Amino acid sequence: MQTKILTEEQYKILTKKLISSVERRKIVPLNTLKHPQYTLKKPVYITIETEDDTLIASLDDIEAFAYADTEYEAINRLCEEIVSIYEDLKHDRENLGILPQKWLSFIEDVIE
Repeated sequence: MQTKILTEEQYKILTKKLISSVERRKIVPLNTLKHPQYTLKKPVYITIETEDDTLIASLDDIEAFAYADTEYEAINRLCEEIVSIYEDLKHDRENLGILPQKWLSFIEDVIE
């Protein structure tokens, strides 16, 4: 004998919410930083999420985020943020804590 946990209506609502959740988030490769001084040795995977009417691009490995109205703008701003974080960490290398040291190590592995 089977026991139903959800009613048909609850199942439909849950399914719609799951699909909507998946559609709001995608992972894409970033192949360039769009910066004349820095290039990527290999692609890094960033997350693009939609929250209300705002797009959020993020590189979770270094906790970098950028917000914009379009995906293109969000990715460009994220590239700028990655370069900014890299330059800040590189110039203050001697005073970094454990987490920023890990971020710098990650960035140095992917940027040349």
